[in-house]
Amino acid sequence: MVAVPALGLALVLTACSSHDAAKKTHAETSTSPTATTSSPPPPPQPSRLSGRLGKPNGPVYAVKVDNTRNAHPQVGLTKADVVYVEQVEGGATRLAAIYSSEYPKFVGPVRSGRITDIDLLRQYGDPVGLFYSGSQNKLADNLQRADLKLVSFDQDHTGYVRSPSRHQPYDVIGTFATLRKRAGKVATPPEMGYTFSDTPPAGGKPTKQVTVTYPFSRVDATWSPAQKVWQLSMDGSPDQAAEGGRLGATTFVVQFATVKPSVYHDINGANTPQTLTVGHGKALIFRDGQEYVGAWSRAKASAVTSYTIGGQPASFAPGQIWIALFDRTRHVVTR
Repeated sequence: MVAVPALGLALVLTACSSHDAAKKTHAETSTSPTATTSSPPPPPQPSRLSGRLGKPNGPVYAVKVDNTRNAHPQVGLTKADVVYVEQVEGGATRLAAIYSSEYPKFVGPVRSGRITDIDLLRQYGDPVGLFYSGSQNKLADNLQRADLKLVSFDQDHTGYVRSPSRHQPYDVIGTFATLRKRAGKVATPPEMGYTFSDTPPAGGKPTKQVTVTYPFSRVDATWSPAQKVWQLSMDGSPDQAAEGGRLGATTFVVQFATVKPSVYHDINGANTPQTLTVGHGKALIFRDGQEYVGAWSRAKASAVTSYTIGGQPASFAPGQIWIALFDRTRHVVTR
């Protein structure tokens, strides 16, 4: 019978003591000559990869995504900072989507890695997480030796599901959060070899559409003044996102490089091409309805790719970047 009043008294005393302490602290603060107001928070830092404001420069992950007709609409590409278009067997294309500032809930259809990916991805840090669905047997050893955190569907299905609405092998969809856990600690992005500006540089040529034709695939980028993006089409069809809307880039780059046969082949015996992303060459840069003739250079695999216009660092529009890796012997059509 005594414990309850005693407990109540203790609570009252505690509350009063806290109240008195708060009053004293307030009085001391208000009369102290050294009291200062808190400084404003620092301005939001843009993404190093895409220039998006207020987005963190988080761990870097790359995902290999199918780009054939059966793969569309693709899942999770709208969150990527940079998307590469790579030539693969038979002249078709595959995507390497790079994520750092935002991560989707799901991504895919996830497909296999290629020899081009090893050098291409090294510029984003050591190591980068790579989500993919296996590789050719002869390439597997090279991937294991690369500076990559490999998260393969073939090695472990954890984090991957098969979509019942898609046909194999275009049905493997990754759950990004689970795949990140599998990857463990990976690198954050370095400073890249380009800058960002809302204002396009001088000297551009007005352009409405870009057509990049691979041996057995085509990518079109059409400028939308209303949305301020290059709306993408693949093989003549609008490139829709599974989440809704159309895929598009604020900056679209065609990087002319050497594409050569590799020592690898697919299961049908077709040779796997390798695009050499270390070196230098011509680059066409498209932003804000303008075309700029520039150049790219990369001294070694551990260095970032630098893009220049007139010898100065290229200025990209903040937002998602698409880079079409393209055989230097082929031609791009613009209008």
